[in-house]
Amino acid sequence: MYTGENTYKTVAVWLVLICGVILCAPQFVRAAETIQAMRSVEVLAVDESGAPLRFPSGVSYDREGDELYVTSPQKNKLVVLTPDYFPYLSIGSGRGLRSISKTYIKNGLLYACVGASTEEPRPHIAIYDMAFLPVREIYFPDHKFFSPLDLVVADDGTIYAVGINGTGVMVLSPEGEFLRWIEPHDEILGIDEKAPILAIDRGIDGNLYLLSEAMGRVYVYDQRERYLYKFGEKGGEPGKLSRPRGIAVDDFRQRVYLVDYQRHTLSIYAQTGEYLFEVGGLGGGRGWFYYPSDIVVDGNGRVVVADTFNHRLQVFEFVSRRGFGGEEQPAGQTEVEPEVPVKSVTETAPPKNLLRIRKLKDPIALDSADEFVILTAMTKDRQETDLLALQLLRKDYPAMTRGVERAKSGEWFQVLVGPYRDPLDAYQVAERLRKEELLPAMLKTRGEPLDIEVPGETDDQRNRERSAG
Repeated sequence: MYTGENTYKTVAVWLVLICGVILCAPQFVRAAETIQAMRSVEVLAVDESGAPLRFPSGVSYDREGDELYVTSPQKNKLVVLTPDYFPYLSIGSGRGLRSISKTYIKNGLLYACVGASTEEPRPHIAIYDMAFLPVREIYFPDHKFFSPLDLVVADDGTIYAVGINGTGVMVLSPEGEFLRWIEPHDEILGIDEKAPILAIDRGIDGNLYLLSEAMGRVYVYDQRERYLYKFGEKGGEPGKLSRPRGIAVDDFRQRVYLVDYQRHTLSIYAQTGEYLFEVGGLGGGRGWFYYPSDIVVDGNGRVVVADTFNHRLQVFEFVSRRGFGGEEQPAGQTEVEPEVPVKSVTETAPPKNLLRIRKLKDPIALDSADEFVILTAMTKDRQETDLLALQLLRKDYPAMTRGVERAKSGEWFQVLVGPYRDPLDAYQVAERLRKEELLPAMLKTRGEPLDIEVPGETDDQRNRERSAG
């Protein structure tokens, strides 16, 4: 039997709970408005020669040239992709690039983290101009065990490098002179320790985001190198970080993306540090990962993941109510996405064999109304494209060449195969070009972009092949 005192206590407890829900409700609403589902729309698995990418471990974006740079360490080369993800060239050991980990492009210069090799046992940062000609190399004579893994460059040319045998961030002058360390500390089991930093990114406001794999945390500093805050928690379940390897800041959506090497996931946080949701899990289908190691946001706002042991890159887009991949509102605007419920973010595995066919970047006039063509080569050498087209014509492929202009890099020449009326027919031809001719065949449409279901291997088949290999 309740006494009067018990009744008052019960009422008080309920009032506290109700007030808590009311106070927290706006936060839940904001979270529901900011969370959107993601879907893998491109899988990039070949280099400029048509050969498979092998263990792509790093991916960087050149804002000025609108290109992606992919590190393929097993082949000791850096593959460059156009804005529509066509691999058109690579540089490697011929330019002194060996044991490459990550690159960064700033102020018309390419900065590459280079590890020790038999040819050059001293780890260093190699700097090139955008014609890939050497500018200078930065060595670490006072820190001879330091080996750079990742870096960013500030607007004034200051270099922030992280790596093996370096606890924090090494700060260098534009000329490569050592200036100081940035060394975040954290408390583990009541003991204050330096947090080892293995990855770094920089926001457009100049803030530095330092990722510690060991701590499972991100430490944020402003452009004057003053500590601001930290976020993330070590662990092996959703909302926690086991072995995060790569970090990318998305200033447009005000988010931070982290790839977890051990959990095979992509974790999404608000830029202020609140955990939002995750994508992926162990697997070989689209939307799944096998030890991913790096991530970047490209000029289209798409998220590109180096899916290392699946030997590919995956490109993700957000699903909005304006349609798949539709343009989103900039951060700060309050448009609500009612068609994308919060629970949809847990259903991140898209149809395993769904292929996104994008529109051909430059229109082409053809007598046929058929829409689908295959881009098989893109080079500055007109003679090379003419020769390839002739070889394909002799094998009964309907090949053609054309020149296209690029504002920053002048005229390029392409080899196209097609057109085809049925996208599945075009897909089969593209697969044959990849397997038999070893060409990086990319299926395009002259009409509106669309998704098609294509035949493919199951995850079990892929895993059996991987085990057998």
